[in-house]
Amino acid sequence: MNTRFEYMYRDACNYKWFDEIIVPGMLTLDQLLPFLQDKTFFIPSKIGIPDLQPPDWTENDHIWHEITNINTTQEKPMIDITTEQLLYRFRVAHENKWYELSEKVEKWFL
Repeated sequence: MNTRFEYMYRDACNYKWFDEIIVPGMLTLDQLLPFLQDKTFFIPSKIGIPDLQPPDWTENDHIWHEITNINTTQEKPMIDITTEQLLYRFRVAHENKWYELSEKVEKWFL
């Protein structure tokens, strides 16, 4: 059994972009909740999956994404990151305050 991990990016104008990955193994939202910023947000690139912001940022863009759904599937995995590795990456990113001062953020706020 594998896990479908669906997530989205929502800008300040409420425009939304969606993506999903399928990872080998089983994972639940309850396992990830303790590691999300305000129990809602995360930064995909900090855990090894694509960010969804448009390439040319505006004043409406930011770094945070949301999980929209997690469920089990028998579909083949799309990436080589296992659920154990993904959970570990969430934990480490959370412990490091999601590395908020990434290169993109520093360029945007300077």
